[in-house]
Amino acid sequence: MRNSVVLEIVIVNKVSFNRWYLAQLKPNGFQKAVANLARQNFTTFMPMQIKTVRHARKLSSVQRPVFPGYIFIHLGEEQGDWRKINSTLGVARLVCFHANQPAPVPDALMDALQQRCDVDGILLPPNDLQEGESIVISDGAFADFTGTIEKILSSERIRILFDFMGQETRVDVATGHVERSAEIRGAI
Repeated sequence: MRNSVVLEIVIVNKVSFNRWYLAQLKPNGFQKAVANLARQNFTTFMPMQIKTVRHARKLSSVQRPVFPGYIFIHLGEEQGDWRKINSTLGVARLVCFHANQPAPVPDALMDALQQRCDVDGILLPPNDLQEGESIVISDGAFADFTGTIEKILSSERIRILFDFMGQETRVDVATGHVERSAEIRGAI
């Protein structure tokens, strides 16, 4: 019996410190999780995006998580036992793949995500859009319309060509109001 206890301690120590991990949140548990994790000195990160929501004939812009139901948690060496995250209010569990060990998020992915966000954690528009690329308008009166980039007007505005009521229509929009279409994102 004593060997099994020693083996368990060795496995627990395999968790890498000073890395980012992914936690699944309980339904509507984001605010609770952030507050309680901050109380335990954990750093959290949840990238958000601005979306246009239509409700009762009104359009409004709201912040929505890029990865709904999940939050990134930085485990530093001063935090100690990672298992206390699973019992934090608002957190359902740390995402684990092997032998109940939390899987670290690749550093390159976290660096890229954090560089794409502003200081408030809002996802910035892609800066490598090209003419002829298929995009989806994510904000404004034409939200959820799919079109093609006809011309890049400046670093902040592009001209989009899309089909509207049977005719090709050109609209100039801010680059912050577009995102790559699902077919393109899946290929990248």
